[in-house]
Amino acid sequence: MKSLPADLAAGATTALVGIPQAMGFALVAGINPLYGLYTAAFSTAIAAFLTGSSYLKVMLSNVLAVSIYSILAPVPEADVPATLFVLTILVGLFQLGFGLIRAGSLTRFISNAVLTGFVTGAALLIVLGQLGNLTGYELPRDAIQVLAMLDLIRHAGDIQPDALAIGLLTIVLVLVTRRIPRLAPVALLLPLIVTALLAWIVFPDVALVGSIATIPAGLPGLVIPDIALATGLLVPALALAIIGLVMAVGVTETIPEPDGTIADVNRDFTGQGVTNIVASFLQCAPSAGSLSATALNVAAGAETRAANLISGALVGVVILVAGPLAELIPLPALAGILILIGAELIYRPHEIACICRYSRTGRWGMVATFISTQVLPLQYSIYVGVLLSLAIYLIASTREASVVHLVPIKDGMYREESAPGRLLPGQVTILSVSGSVYFATLHAIERSLPSPEGAEGAVVILALRGRVEAGTGLFRMLERYARRLHAQNDRLILTEVDPRLLEGLEGTGVMEAIGCENIFIATPVIGEALREAIRAAETRAPEGR
Repeated sequence: MKSLPADLAAGATTALVGIPQAMGFALVAGINPLYGLYTAAFSTAIAAFLTGSSYLKVMLSNVLAVSIYSILAPVPEADVPATLFVLTILVGLFQLGFGLIRAGSLTRFISNAVLTGFVTGAALLIVLGQLGNLTGYELPRDAIQVLAMLDLIRHAGDIQPDALAIGLLTIVLVLVTRRIPRLAPVALLLPLIVTALLAWIVFPDVALVGSIATIPAGLPGLVIPDIALATGLLVPALALAIIGLVMAVGVTETIPEPDGTIADVNRDFTGQGVTNIVASFLQCAPSAGSLSATALNVAAGAETRAANLISGALVGVVILVAGPLAELIPLPALAGILILIGAELIYRPHEIACICRYSRTGRWGMVATFISTQVLPLQYSIYVGVLLSLAIYLIASTREASVVHLVPIKDGMYREESAPGRLLPGQVTILSVSGSVYFATLHAIERSLPSPEGAEGAVVILALRGRVEAGTGLFRMLERYARRLHAQNDRLILTEVDPRLLEGLEGTGVMEAIGCENIFIATPVIGEALREAIRAAETRAPEGR
């Protein structure tokens, strides 16, 4: 109970910020703002009980909203609600499945560079998509957003000055209000109230939320999602689930628990999954963990998961008591808030500059993902991002895989150098495998092994410590190199060999090619097997064949 005052303050703060955000993101998604409010109430409150992270705030996020818009764009307007609720339950089922199979570790294969390109592209879509509401000019719904912006430029004369004035004023008020500490919690809500009064008094022709949606007072009735609609939604729902879970993992790893530990991401997966399944019966949109909302929850002083429960409950009270008042909010004002949020997501110069400067593969992955968000439906761009992330991982791993030369210095220490191109006659050369060892890297590793041509009497000691898993490709590579060495009357010694590799060496014939006397098993003492191999190399001459 000691934490209750802090959790009440945090819950009230996130509710005040979340109400306009929920309506705005619903607008981005092309759905009734009421569904955004329901999601802010029920999904946030339900997830408070179920997720592994105590602070994780589950809601309709900006990236999910853009993706939902892409999915629902071809759907007839009358069928949008039913399709939305089926989408929500499917996303929940996929998220639950990911949690049950403990797939949390797989999200690490989506690179930060690709994720940056994806989020930046989605944010740009939010900005471009709201230019119509900001200016009062109706943009083509199914056009590529960049092209829609060009259409707006061509029809600049059709821009409504009243709508533009309301939208720009909202942006200015948000920026100013944020700088006043006491008003910061209502920095999004207060400008909406001011512009709503202004629109009522001065600009009565400006479009309101009530122009596109009815928001009744009261909580939603139960609905049964029409599973017959699920067939055409499976692929996009999977994409939404992946997007949401990747974002949630970023939140969980960025914001630790009160004791400093990282929450179980797989429990976060299952918690979000169950939340979406239950919320689909309560007319909610798909939801996932939000970094900005969770960070605000912590900054506002939340101490336990009760803060999210309180936040959802307060949004529910607002819907119950004052739902119809939301119809008076000017659409340009909501558009101004969304454009500001999108612009802040786009403006990440340091992160983008770091990726461009230090990662060539990451740079191209980021650019390619960004472009895909502009020309493809966003839900499919995440698949592009996943494939690019895997490609970046494979390319980087292949480039890093090589053989290094261990040059003895003193007291059992070694200096790493690039492996020599050729062996020296009668000399002992100590090598170690650097990087990952798997089928895609074996060619790079084999290519970096020194050539034995013309180096009679040379001995190669190859340290394999830590190489536990290896396919037959590694064994065949070792066999080929051993035979090349024997052809020059040279010898290959394997040291620091994990005992679990012995069976593979025997079964593939590598043991016969190398000789069991030239294999030294790793011990718990690092370097012990290497010293034994060096002594063996110095005391025994190579055996010819």
